[in-house]
Amino acid sequence: MLSIAIVDDEQVHRDILTKYIEEWKAKERLEAEVETFASGEAFYFAWSGEQRYDVLFLDIMMGATDGISLARRLREQGRKLDIIFTTGIADYMQEGYEVEAMHYLLKPLSKEKVWECLDKCLMRREEDAEWILLPTEEGLVKTDVSKILYGEAVGHYCVLECMGERLQLKLGMKELAKKLEGRGDFLFCHRSYLVNLRRVSKVGRQDIVMEGGALVPVSRRMYNEVNDRFIRAFVGPGLTE
Repeated sequence: MLSIAIVDDEQVHRDILTKYIEEWKAKERLEAEVETFASGEAFYFAWSGEQRYDVLFLDIMMGATDGISLARRLREQGRKLDIIFTTGIADYMQEGYEVEAMHYLLKPLSKEKVWECLDKCLMRREEDAEWILLPTEEGLVKTDVSKILYGEAVGHYCVLECMGERLQLKLGMKELAKKLEGRGDFLFCHRSYLVNLRRVSKVGRQDIVMEGGALVPVSRRMYNEVNDRFIRAFVGPGLTE
């Protein structure tokens, strides 16, 4: 499932883009969440908390934080994010290339051009996805490793919570951990739970908050290791010592 953000200080442009994206979703029969922001500051606050967005439609000419400045801050953090600039002025194309913007759309926006950008984003996601085959009652299911939130032991088998789907697997937690080894940043936070650190929003003393708000218990014995790994994954080594 794609997570799409729209940042524009004008309500009319946010509404138009939202309408075009909803129509694209219906046409492609895809799941995608769309969230709108009236300022770069509001988006950056949300981004800093979860970094869950895949596509960003970003207006260049805004208030205190213009689109180019915001894009530079996002790129400094290094996470992949498809940035599509939207503006009524064609004077910023060079700056757009400098921050590796995927496209540059001039207002008034064309529905066809917006759809072309979304198609390209979807294609890039498919190409970049790391797929894994997992056994379920219905047979083997192909799953994108990056979309996995956590696994939970249920009896002799386990349940895998992913973005947009829930899978009842026909394998135990140790088998799941072995299959995911070397494919991401997975860690046991509890004897019955395996979490994807790249999808963690916050680590508390008793619970881990995942993207989307789900709570996963963390054992007292494993808290220090989980918290240290979480900080190192997003901030870097040397800052937790």
